[in-house]
Amino acid sequence: MNSAEYSIVVAETAIVQTNTNSTNYLETATADNNSKWTVATIFISIALFILAGIFEVGGGYLVWIGVREKRLPWLFIPIGCIILVLYGFVPTLQPVASFGRIFAVYGGFFIVLSYGWAMVFDGFKMDTGDYIGAAIALAGVSIAWFWPR
Repeated sequence: MNSAEYSIVVAETAIVQTNTNSTNYLETATADNNSKWTVATIFISIALFILAGIFEVGGGYLVWIGVREKRLPWLFIPIGCIILVLYGFVPTLQPVASFGRIFAVYGGFFIVLSYGWAMVFDGFKMDTGDYIGAAIALAGVSIAWFWPR
């Protein structure tokens, strides 16, 4: 084997190793959450839960004000529906391939984000029960999500 052929073999080997040792968390997602959590996947996962919540609560709020409050229904209802459709795709980006676990855990984030949205955009005032309930929900789903399996 001459040096040119050797270089090609080395390059091909490097490409194969790069592809089989991919760090793309979506390619290594597992249904039982056995993927190894890293700082990056933890932040990505939490960011995706928050993004999903913003899309769902925000889209739902736009539909709400279009229907219930009759504020620019021709504008708010279709935009809200489009945002809700986008929300449906966000959980598919999670690093775990378990539909049930993703949506169960998302429920805790949804509770907290619903309160936050209502406080910012609707003048809602949380009481002690709201704060305690939201904290328990978030603690519970954190245990479910990050529990070693």
